Amino acid sequence: MDGVTPPPDLICRPYRQLARNARLANARLDRACVALQPGEWEATRTSFFPSLKETMVHLLNADRYYIDTLRGDLRGPSTPPGSRATPAGFAAERAEVDDWLVDFCETLTVEALSRKINIPWPDRTLTETVADTLLHVFLHGQHHRGQIHSMLSGTSVPPPQIDEFILTDNAEARVEDLAALDWSEARLTR
Repeated sequence: MDGVTPPPDLICRPYRQLARNARLANARLDRACVALQPGEWEATRTSFFPSLKETMVHLLNADRYYIDTLRGDLRGPSTPPGSRATPAGFAAERAEVDDWLVDFCETLTVEALSRKINIPWPDRTLTETVADTLLHVFLHGQHHRGQIHSMLSGTSVPPPQIDEFILTDNAEARVEDLAALDWSEARLTR
């Protein structure tokens, strides 16, 4: 950009968009899993985590862990609260975590993205920026949502479309999703 600094809002916007995309994609996957036949959510499948349930719980646990570090909670990995016995119980906790992340990203500033946070690991503490931590969270989530999508292909419920939320042309395909969250098109695209 030859010395031109983009406006701060433009710098923060991709993080907002990624958080909203994750919220919408997770909601579609959760609805698909709630519609599964008994036993399908827990059934062994081909993936690193051997079931839909275990893959989804791993992703939720990782998101909770990084969100805790963004909040300044440095206890390290733990088993978070919540009902993971059924897809519906899981979906309620997933929505709570996603809503927090969306709210957090909607208030981001350039200064906040530059802030360093400590991320405790069992053998060391990582020091990363909020920006890099968020990018890691979003990429990790996209990776596992792809696995979940693939595993759903072997169930009684077809996998939902999970990658068409951001572009203006996708507006018609997301009307029901936005209504379910009580979001407007303006909120999604700002």
